[in-house]
Amino acid sequence: MLRTLAVVLAFAATATATASAGELGAPVVGGSTAPLGKWPDAVAVLGSKGSCTGTLIAPDVVLTAGHCAEIEPSVVIANTTDYTSPDGVRIDVESTTAYPDWQHSYDISVITLAHPVPGVQPRQVGTSCTFAELQAAMSVHLVGFGLTSEAGTGDNTHLNEAMAPVVDPDCTHGHGCNGHVAPGGEFVAGGAGTDSCFGDSGGPVYFDTDRGPILIGAVSRGVDGAAQPCGGGGIYVRTDKVVSWIESTTHRTIAKDDCGLGSDAANVTASSGCAASGRGVGGGSVGGLLALALLAARRRRSASVRGTRGGVR
Repeated sequence: MLRTLAVVLAFAATATATASAGELGAPVVGGSTAPLGKWPDAVAVLGSKGSCTGTLIAPDVVLTAGHCAEIEPSVVIANTTDYTSPDGVRIDVESTTAYPDWQHSYDISVITLAHPVPGVQPRQVGTSCTFAELQAAMSVHLVGFGLTSEAGTGDNTHLNEAMAPVVDPDCTHGHGCNGHVAPGGEFVAGGAGTDSCFGDSGGPVYFDTDRGPILIGAVSRGVDGAAQPCGGGGIYVRTDKVVSWIESTTHRTIAKDDCGLGSDAANVTASSGCAASGRGVGGGSVGGLLALALLAARRRRSASVRGTRGGVR
C-alpha cells in the first residue's frame, strides 16, 4: 500500500531511505481499494523523510507506528482515498511522541495535531474486553496507504483494505514476536498473500463487533521467515496495552470500547501498557540503533519521498 521504501539502517547510527521501481499487484496485497467514506479516520501521515498511515483516535490525536516518528511527520490527511487528490482534510502536525524505547517495547507513536479534524469521528480503540472477544481465525480489516505487491515494490497513494485472519491473538507462537511485550502485547494476522506492506506502518487494524468496527491494532512489521517482503502476514501492536500511555502522553480522553458493559470496562487495560521506561526515538543510544538495524528487514517501513519533491505535496 504506499510508496515503495527500502530503509537501510547502518550499525554506524545512520538511516537512509531509497525507493525502488516495480509494478503494482492487487490492492493491499490481496485486498481492494477502499470506498470513499468507509474509513475516514484512516489517515495518511506525511513527513519530510517519508510517509506512513495512522488512525484518528481523538479529534486532534493520531495513532501511528513508533518507527514512523523518524519520517518527521508534518501533515496528516484524513477522509480521503488518495492523499494526492485535492479532497480530504489536511491538518498540520504539532508534535510527535514515540513510545519510550519503542524498539524494544510497543512500536507506536502519537501525533498531536495543530487543531481537531473537522467532520471526522475518531475511532474507538480496543480494550481488554474487546480482546476477550478476539479469537484465532476471526477476520480483521487491514487498511492503509501502503504498497500492494508481495515483493514490496511499486508505487501507491490510494487507501486500500483487505480482510485477514487472526493467526495468533497473543503473539506467543514465534513469528518474530517481541519478547519484551509478550505475551499479549502484539498479535499476528494475515498471510497466504493477504497482508499489510511498506507504507502501511502505523495503519489501522479494525475488528468488527456488534458496536461497529473497533481499532485493535497498529501496523508494525512483517513476520519472520516469509518468502516475500509482504504477503506472509504481519505483526500488530495491541491497543489495549497502550491506551493508558496514549492518554497520559496526549492529555486527551480517548474513546475506548466498553463492550456494551459501561465505562468501567473500557478503563480496564493491562498494566504492562500503562507505563514504560527508557528513551524514545530521540534517545539515540547505540544499543537502540543496533536493535533498529536488526529489525529493519522486518519493519513495515514508511514510504520514502522521492525525486525533487523533497517533502510532502
